[in-house]
Amino acid sequence: MSTNTFVEQNTDWEFLERYLAERDPHFARHWELLREARATLEEDPNSSRKEISKLAASPFAERVERLRYQLLHEREEVLDGDDFRAAEMLDVLFARLSGQRERTPRRTIQAVHDENMAAEAVARLEACLDRKRPLDDVLASAQRLTRELFSVCSPVREGQEQDHPAADRSTGWRVLVYAPLYLSSYCVNYCLYCGFRFPEKIPRRWLTTVEALEQAEILIKRGMRHILLVAGDYPQKTDVEYYSEIIRAIRGQYPVSLAVEIAPQSTAGYAALVDAGIIGVTLYQETYDWHLYRHFHPRGPKSHYAWRLEGLERAAEGGVKRLGLGILLGLGDPVPDAKAMVRHAAYLKERFPNRRIAFSLPRIHEGPADFVIPHPVDDETLIRLYCGLRHAFPTAELVLSTREPPALRDLLAQTCITQISAASSTVPGGYRAGTEAVEDEEGGQFPVVDRRPVEEVVAMLRRAGHHVTWQVPEFAVVTK
Repeated sequence: MSTNTFVEQNTDWEFLERYLAERDPHFARHWELLREARATLEEDPNSSRKEISKLAASPFAERVERLRYQLLHEREEVLDGDDFRAAEMLDVLFARLSGQRERTPRRTIQAVHDENMAAEAVARLEACLDRKRPLDDVLASAQRLTRELFSVCSPVREGQEQDHPAADRSTGWRVLVYAPLYLSSYCVNYCLYCGFRFPEKIPRRWLTTVEALEQAEILIKRGMRHILLVAGDYPQKTDVEYYSEIIRAIRGQYPVSLAVEIAPQSTAGYAALVDAGIIGVTLYQETYDWHLYRHFHPRGPKSHYAWRLEGLERAAEGGVKRLGLGILLGLGDPVPDAKAMVRHAAYLKERFPNRRIAFSLPRIHEGPADFVIPHPVDDETLIRLYCGLRHAFPTAELVLSTREPPALRDLLAQTCITQISAASSTVPGGYRAGTEAVEDEEGGQFPVVDRRPVEEVVAMLRRAGHHVTWQVPEFAVVTK
């Protein structure tokens, strides 16, 4: 079937024109864009474009993608069947313009709120959250499952090395140690809970490529071989070109794997970052409750719920191999949010079976001066959530940051965690040569609670019988 035929069979142009005329205040301009995009496909019905990285070959693809999200955002308070139908048509058109002939439309919003989606996985999560079930039982079960699937010698693990016969399956498993590298604290968003939010009167910093390389060198000397690049959302200072330059510079000089935790990008933007050298994207939805999301993100690009929700899907289409999901504990009831996150992961895994899924559960301990945590989450709930995610999605990476205190981090590391940060700084330029001390500095995104140096965290992991790895499993260097 030609591209032209497929688009025509999946796009009711009369409906789309009527829909935009009735619901889009910018109808004339947007309809002209779609007419030109349609004409492009009619002129080239057998387009040979096959790679997302070639999106620039179509002057209309990214504009159509952006239009879809603009309409979803403008209509999000009253979304109905016609809105979703129009969104799917625009997504089909974008897919064909960008050479994705076989892809079905994105339906992330429907999936995460469909209670029939991933019902068995959600039930396993709920079983761990049931306070009638003893916590010791939950801990032991999660530990057994993690040991079974993440042992260095386990044949179940995809991409895991098999040449370590000395590994003792009966004790621990492989744990990746990593560090974040904050590139910029400039941000245009007004997220109520964040230390980087636009109204905060903090010293802002933005790293040059040379400064980012200096920070990477410090982390390399500490043993790090996997680095997560983090930045606030400030398009004038942190665009795709900025990230790509830094990624290429670090990859060109150091033997590291890189992932990003940055503002959501377009499909073409993610493809450009993959070309530059990233292997992973971390993008937390914060909360899947649309009303709460609107409340906590009142202004700025992050207020666009659908744009953020489908960010990981765009990343996967752009070639990203590792997809990190998360909810911010403290914003709302963690149970429905965790269920929605499991459904989201199941949806992504169904569409992209070769992608690695990771979960993180960052918890708010302290926010800006005027922020009161609306739904505090206690330690037991956090523990049960992590154990529940292990049972709901057994092969997922479970990630733990330095937001949590040492004793709790140790317990979770001995139970189900497979990726853990150490000696982190949340301030751009916050790492100091010659010391691993985590200093209190104004302008961090959140307070660091576990301040132990890398060697202490590694020693704890080894005492638990774990096998420390400094890169992702596909590139693992395992030490005992």
